[in-house]
Amino acid sequence: MNRSIKQHGFTLVELLVVITIIGILAAMLFPALSRAREAARGATCKNNLKQCYLGMTMFADSDPQKRYCSGAFDFRRDGCPDTWGWVADLVNTGTANPGEMLCPTNPIKYQEKWNDMIGADTTDGKDGASADRLACGVCNYGGASFGGTSTNTPERADFITRGLLEKGYNTNYAASWFLVRGGVKFEPAVTSLSSKVETGSYSFKGLKMTLGPLTRRVTDSSPVSSSVIPLLGDAAPGDPSEATLVADLKRSPSTGHPDFADDGKEKIFAVAGERLCESFCDGPAQYDVSGPSLVLMPKTGVPLEDQMTAEASPTGIGDPAVGSNYWLQDTRDFYCLHGGGNKLSCNILMADGSVKEFADGNGDRYLNPGFLKGVTLTDAQAKSIGYKDGTVDLPPTECFSGLFLNGDVFKRANFE
Repeated sequence: MNRSIKQHGFTLVELLVVITIIGILAAMLFPALSRAREAARGATCKNNLKQCYLGMTMFADSDPQKRYCSGAFDFRRDGCPDTWGWVADLVNTGTANPGEMLCPTNPIKYQEKWNDMIGADTTDGKDGASADRLACGVCNYGGASFGGTSTNTPERADFITRGLLEKGYNTNYAASWFLVRGGVKFEPAVTSLSSKVETGSYSFKGLKMTLGPLTRRVTDSSPVSSSVIPLLGDAAPGDPSEATLVADLKRSPSTGHPDFADDGKEKIFAVAGERLCESFCDGPAQYDVSGPSLVLMPKTGVPLEDQMTAEASPTGIGDPAVGSNYWLQDTRDFYCLHGGGNKLSCNILMADGSVKEFADGNGDRYLNPGFLKGVTLTDAQAKSIGYKDGTVDLPPTECFSGLFLNGDVFKRANFE
């Protein structure tokens, strides 16, 4: 006996209901997945920083001065980046490969200093860098500057890509001023303590007028706890005028240097026009209401006794008032990019090996150590400075942003 079988399908209403439910579930799931992915990236970032710290301590173990590094990743100020700087130290000692240990959250993967080596700015020896630092390593390959390649050419870009970038000499973390500069030098034979004045147009961003990289001797003896001395942090985008890549960073069979191995394939790391990141924090600065702007410490003598007294107090400098003579670290080369929405933070490695996560308190993405107390800025002024207002993101008890790690040691007056 034949039986008719009635087949049922989904009605349009039923399909719409199912699609709506799936959409609701997806809307609930995607933010959770995004947070989970960022949490994983943040954990990777922190692990990278801790590995860098281990490498720095191993470098200090063998260094005669017990320095944590030999300087900054900055060709024009510190020297060839395969010989000088904390990145070179880690690669050359085999303790870490910074070029493969990039912060995965930061969309910027390369330092603005690549432009210097390509030749965008050829005023080498900036801030008193010695000639022997510039003319070493691959930067003076075969006795010729960058293997004899000309500035601003595909051959130069290919040469530094093969000789430096592919070997791990790169990072998207920014060093603190303390790590790579240590502190200011003093002017000799003065009746009061002042910052040192050198002959020439040098600044406290260079090695010439500073004590050089941070040493274990300083951190071990400093009244400032090593847990609040910053070393490395997530790097901010560089200024557009100098941090936009001027040429492709690539190796190409058509422009390859004959002394470097070539598999006949083109390999592109970055293309011209990409944004690049900062290398290290600029150092002691002060808010100038007339700008308004942040101005770095001048090269002329600056009395610093009050600075030392304030830093030695239980609360530190705190939030210096507008027009005071106190100096704070310009920390705008660190950047808040972890997290999501309006809750962004920056990972910073401290001198005790811990990694702290500092939150952006007002949505400007920069970490303010105490500038702009009681100051109201227009939107245009805030854009030119970076800091939106006086919100303190780096409290003195969590991150030291003064000037002297051992200031109280040097306060003796002239008794004779």
